[in-house]
Amino acid sequence: MRFNILVFIGLLISGISYGQKQSENVKEGDIFTINSSSNLKFHSLKLPKLNMLVKQGERPNYKKLDGMEVEVISIENTNKGTFAVLKRSNDENFFIHRKTIKANLDKAFNYGELK
Repeated sequence: MRFNILVFIGLLISGISYGQKQSENVKEGDIFTINSSSNLKFHSLKLPKLNMLVKQGERPNYKKLDGMEVEVISIENTNKGTFAVLKRSNDENFFIHRKTIKANLDKAFNYGELK
């Protein structure tokens, strides 16, 4: 019985430490690729709402983000997780008035949105 509990606690600790190492290894200047799922709903990227894009004069389209290479500008550690500010690697805007976007690195690696 004690052995089972110790094994369970060991697996739990190793799983938690493995999940945290992915976002800790990210540093400024790293380049990632944005991968979207089939429904194009991003869980970790903080994107502008579609109605705001329409008001700014752009046709709302999140499909163009799929396969886009992004570079990490800065990293912020908060209580809610590790956030990174991303810009396109070719120095163009994501949308008309958006040069950078934020991403929650913990969620991005879990959902497979950044590779």
